[in-house]
Amino acid sequence: METLLLALSTPFMVFLIIGELVYSNFHNRKLYTTGDTFINLVCTTWNFLNDLIFRGITLVILTWVGKQSFLHFEAKDWYYWTLLFFAQDFAYYVLHMADHSIRFFWASHITHHSSEKFNFTVAIRSSVFQPFYRFVFYIPLVLVGFEALDIVFMYALCQVYGFWVHTELVGKLHPVIEYFLVTPSHHRVHHGSNAKYLDTNMGMVLIIWDRIFGTFVEEDKNTPVVFGLTSNMNSYHPMKVVFNEWRGIVTDIRKVSDFKSRFMYIFGRPGWSHDNSRKTSKELKKDFKLPPVSYFGSEEKDVFTRIL
Repeated sequence: METLLLALSTPFMVFLIIGELVYSNFHNRKLYTTGDTFINLVCTTWNFLNDLIFRGITLVILTWVGKQSFLHFEAKDWYYWTLLFFAQDFAYYVLHMADHSIRFFWASHITHHSSEKFNFTVAIRSSVFQPFYRFVFYIPLVLVGFEALDIVFMYALCQVYGFWVHTELVGKLHPVIEYFLVTPSHHRVHHGSNAKYLDTNMGMVLIIWDRIFGTFVEEDKNTPVVFGLTSNMNSYHPMKVVFNEWRGIVTDIRKVSDFKSRFMYIFGRPGWSHDNSRKTSKELKKDFKLPPVSYFGSEEKDVFTRIL
């Protein structure tokens, strides 16, 4: 099924990329640069190869763990796939939170955020090493009875959805859509380096997890999104882009001798430093006292009245 999904989705993605590129050039939007697009293509190729190499190991581990489960679905009816969709999307939310909260994972995920552009090719600027640890976050799904191959397929299907939200050319959609689904507006915020926007809107398909757990921030027309990192790499060299944060980790742990500091430089929040010379995203956001957002959020509390 995944091979068929790839065959069907790839032409669609290529069509969107070409269309956005032509529009950008025709209207002088400067959404693309040659160097940035080159990095995006290198990263997606590298990620694909790593995923291909590690796919067998992932399936073996998930299948073995699944055999230890005492829960089993009697049939793969509509409710099985519906439950799997919600379970997979939430598992991805947790994975994405870990990518932003633990420097060891951020060292891989930072590649995806390193572009200072925001276009459809940024969607394929993949976290090169994520295939080596992503499966860990899907172990709970096989433990409750979902099959490994089905999880892999659902992840791939949701990834296809995640492609189209990487664009500046689509504004805000209908309030109902904006309330439940990840949209280009939501994902622009996620890629913002503005202090207000850091570590927000982590969902892949559903934005409800962000609303429930307080990581949702709405795109503010008064605060234009600045894409990229709080400290950009300023390089189109693939090795620097992919390994920049890993080199930073090595440099930092060499500066200290105590176990706690070395541990924190590897597994602490990105931006943590033993001498407070840098700031984490939470520290950068402290000047922005954003109100907590619940499932029935305040800024769109009347959304249900507008459904019709």
